[in-house]
Amino acid sequence: MGIADRLRRCLPMLDCITNMLHLQQLHAHIIKTAMDTNPLALHKLLAFLSIADNGDLNYACLMLTHVENPTHFMWNTIIRGFSQSQEPEKALLWYSIMTNKGGVGVLPDKFTFPFLLKACSRLLDLRTGQQVHCQIVKLGLLLDLHVESSLLYFYTSCGELDLAKTIFYGLGYRSFVTWNSMISGCVRSERWREALRIFCQMRLDNQSPDQFSLVSVASACANIGAVFLGKWVHGLACRSGFCEVVPLGNALVDMYGKCGSFVDACKLFDEMAVRTIVSWSTMIDVCAMHGRGTHALYLLNEMKRVGIRPDDMTFTSILCACSHSGLLQEGKMWFDRMIRDYGVEPKVQHYGCMVELLGKAGQIEEAYSLISEMPIEPDAAVWRSLVGACLFHGDLKLAEIAAGRLRLLDPDDAGDLVMLSNVFATSERWGDVERLRRGARKSFGYSFIEVNNVVHEFVTRDTSHPQACSIYLLMDQMVGQLRWL
Repeated sequence: MGIADRLRRCLPMLDCITNMLHLQQLHAHIIKTAMDTNPLALHKLLAFLSIADNGDLNYACLMLTHVENPTHFMWNTIIRGFSQSQEPEKALLWYSIMTNKGGVGVLPDKFTFPFLLKACSRLLDLRTGQQVHCQIVKLGLLLDLHVESSLLYFYTSCGELDLAKTIFYGLGYRSFVTWNSMISGCVRSERWREALRIFCQMRLDNQSPDQFSLVSVASACANIGAVFLGKWVHGLACRSGFCEVVPLGNALVDMYGKCGSFVDACKLFDEMAVRTIVSWSTMIDVCAMHGRGTHALYLLNEMKRVGIRPDDMTFTSILCACSHSGLLQEGKMWFDRMIRDYGVEPKVQHYGCMVELLGKAGQIEEAYSLISEMPIEPDAAVWRSLVGACLFHGDLKLAEIAAGRLRLLDPDDAGDLVMLSNVFATSERWGDVERLRRGARKSFGYSFIEVNNVVHEFVTRDTSHPQACSIYLLMDQMVGQLRWL
């Protein structure tokens, strides 16, 4: 039997690889039958090793080193595998090997750079990503759609939104992929108003949004409280045939919850034909925002009834709901069951919720004992919850201990310095108050509110709003009336 006939019989088997043992057997057969120089057979082996969940990147690297003249596909497959692995820095290493092999090197192509930029995005490596950008320009690949989108994603991931905008507005043609990259980048950078402006420009450019666009826009609406615009996005999703898209449904439920429309969130959740664990956890989180702890526990039981096992994110939402609703015993019970019955190891956010729950219930010593027994290092949020509880319940001694630990974790946080100074002020240690507040500069707080379909942004002590005088007058009247209650 000739090589062509053997290859014809072997290739279908390569498409059916399911595990490493099967792959190694086929690889041995390929070597034994002298098919190990055939590019197509090697491509299929490398693709499984590099990309499949049960592949082996180390085996793929070893295999590639024994190939005399690797093709672009082989190099790109290894780089792609590392770019989405737990070791994205190795994608950069193999790119260096590729371009310097034997002193001659292989020129990267338009498929190489999206994987490289993905690795740089995950590493938040701005310097290396900019070097890759220079290579893209040098090789004349900047006009490729996937390369452009990868560049936009890279710069937005690194927080360089202005650089991303320079690239975006310099494009001759902007596809919906590049629009989506820019909108999602604004959302990740917490520039939600800008995300909505770019979405409006996208509509004016006669580009139809897809499900990914709408997920980003729903998130932007959620964070600025634009419920009217969020409802319009919901309607557009239904008209565009995206009603059954689960991630979009989850984003809209979250949007309604954050905008204060608990009834609309419940209605949409009940109408969802398919509900994943993220859907249930999102709805439980909405219950937590609105202080509906009992309803959150009902949803948890319903979730278990339909066969979905809660994960660590679900338990974070449940413990948060118990904290916001003052359900002390229920919170303690589910914290214990999370470990005992579901095998979920508590993370710092679970301990944070429990400290807040115990603190609100006045069980300060128990909260402190829980922090002391944590197998992981408590973060600033955990200590911040304890300081707040101590101040509220008047335990100044423990408040000073917790505030001291908080300052060690984040000594430059102005909000924490103000909290610590409040502890000293309560103890009448005015010298320490003066010392702490002397150099502290607290960033201005801001909030959004939608009135008559217009979103208004307010900053602390802001006088730039056209109705500022009327607003402050009304606030003074409200404060005066509250003093009599």
